[in-house]
Amino acid sequence: MRTTVIVCSIALLMTLAAPASAASSREIVVEVTSIVAAKRPASERGEAPVELDPRLGPFSKNLTSLFAYDSYTFLSKDRAVVQFSDATVFGLPEHFSIEIAPQQLGRDGSDMIEMLVTLFREVPRGKGGQGRATPERDVILRTKIRLKNGGTVLLGGPPIRAGVLVLALSARG
Repeated sequence: MRTTVIVCSIALLMTLAAPASAASSREIVVEVTSIVAAKRPASERGEAPVELDPRLGPFSKNLTSLFAYDSYTFLSKDRAVVQFSDATVFGLPEHFSIEIAPQQLGRDGSDMIEMLVTLFREVPRGKGGQGRATPERDVILRTKIRLKNGGTVLLGGPPIRAGVLVLALSARG
């Protein structure tokens, strides 16, 4: 009887543990860092080095080699845990938002994460209830990206008042 109880307890623990580990392998931690890239006026440029916000240290080499701007300013950093085939939306400055939907992890034994990325701009359209404008989302960009598990990709985005929006997308599963 005692052996039966121990075996049943072990079987129950294994059953409870299996969905948890399967669920955690079906989750991706996604980080979105918003950056403003801008050109300083010619009178201020001269031989001055690129101005780089210290919070952008991990991206500094790639920012300066991929983009031709004089200054890079950190705006915000958001993080979310996203299930595969689900999507999460991150708010961005000036009525922009980005939706990220992880699609696949480690296909064919690789260490790559594939995500569907959609950049939107909120645009007021018509009048909704109580005379308020109802926003709609215009798609600015839709693309599928692959990045190494734990890696980061930089996306040059649309113009905003302070310059150009650059997004650093990071993911790990």
